[in-house]
Amino acid sequence: MWWFRKREKVHFDYTHDIHSHVLPGVDDGVRTYGESIIVLKGLSSLGVKRVTCTSHVYFPALMNGRENLYPLLEDLRAGLQKEGIEIELDLGAEYRVGEYMLSLIERGEILSGDEKRVLVEHNFLSPSPFFDQVVFELQTRGYEVVLAHPERYVFWADDIVRHGEELKNKNCRLQVNILSFAGYYGKEAQRGAERLHDAGMIDYYAGDVHGMRHVEAIGEFLKG
Repeated sequence: MWWFRKREKVHFDYTHDIHSHVLPGVDDGVRTYGESIIVLKGLSSLGVKRVTCTSHVYFPALMNGRENLYPLLEDLRAGLQKEGIEIELDLGAEYRVGEYMLSLIERGEILSGDEKRVLVEHNFLSPSPFFDQVVFELQTRGYEVVLAHPERYVFWADDIVRHGEELKNKNCRLQVNILSFAGYYGKEAQRGAERLHDAGMIDYYAGDVHGMRHVEAIGEFLKG
């Protein structure tokens, strides 16, 4: 049973989840094909119509790309159709910002879903010194850059709204995890999410789903 702090209910559109780890066996998310189908069925039951699959990418340990991810996406699409689950999938990634991204950008190997939207993240302990350069190179090529879960970065906890303003001035979009509002990641992340929401800075509310535990928790939050 999840406990949610009493405050004004957060309203947002959750028909397209732009941040998920539902491709099986490629990162710290869903492990098996069967689990992927169950998770996607659960998201569909919450009203989600479209999911962008954003497996982790970071150098050198986890260099996922189209070659290994797209076949998994196609398998899931076929499985969803067979099961009668009406949910669309597209292929993106969640890139931990680093120098390696500059090579991927130059070679045209960035995964950005169907809308040229690139999801990026910092290390949770410190911001990347390559962030501004990566953002510039992506935006120059017409990509929309979205920073994942800024509310969870401890190095911004002191003044999250100011940091949000700085990101907005760089034309970055902000994606906050739905479960941050539930205190799932701790009090600091919850406060950060609430402050960004109250300041009107959030562009995307997403699940960052790694398994059914997250789907169930999101369901509890939406019911609350």
